[in-house]
Amino acid sequence: RVHRRASDASAMRIIQIPERWQGRAIVITEATVPMAWFSEDEVRAAERYRLQRRRDEFFLSRAAAKTLAVDVGLVTDPRECRIEQRRIADRHLSLSHSAPYAGAAIDAQPVGIDVQVVRDTSENASHLFLTDAEADVMRSLSLADRMIHFWSAKEAAWKQRGGAIETLKRMPISLQSQTADGLRFDSVETVRIGDVVVALTLAPAWGTLA
Repeated sequence: RVHRRASDASAMRIIQIPERWQGRAIVITEATVPMAWFSEDEVRAAERYRLQRRRDEFFLSRAAAKTLAVDVGLVTDPRECRIEQRRIADRHLSLSHSAPYAGAAIDAQPVGIDVQVVRDTSENASHLFLTDAEADVMRSLSLADRMIHFWSAKEAAWKQRGGAIETLKRMPISLQSQTADGLRFDSVETVRIGDVVVALTLAPAWGTLA
């Protein structure tokens, strides 16, 4: 769970992500988040969630975004960072959370990130978000937790398109290659880091986003 405090002091563990992702994404956990980082509107938005877990996720993912915004020079102080309509200033923003982790991605072009804690899953559920062809590709792989990688990749790609595609099953992804700890698709790649799988979209090829 995220710990909130009234002072300005913060503490969090930043997960080591691939070097090629740095400057575009961040994943954090074990966070103590100063309430001074959040506007009154953000606090009110969080309070609309009935469950404490959902409120924690809201604050943690926004703390990740504000930390990244400082890192890339969009703001000098997280208290100055305003998140409006999936943007920070003129940059596109994507958020994700899977307790106890949260992630954020910022880019000049639409971007998507997804974070999924590794857990036991049944591949019988793959028909809910994969086409038959995609499921066949998934089952041909030797990668552990392969369904979580596909789910996370689809979530990130779907977010990049702003939810314009009706369902994840209709969100096409094409596998390009497999590594020891992840997958690379035509528009997104995944990597497992400890007990979490993270997916981040690639720089978009605008001709394929129509």
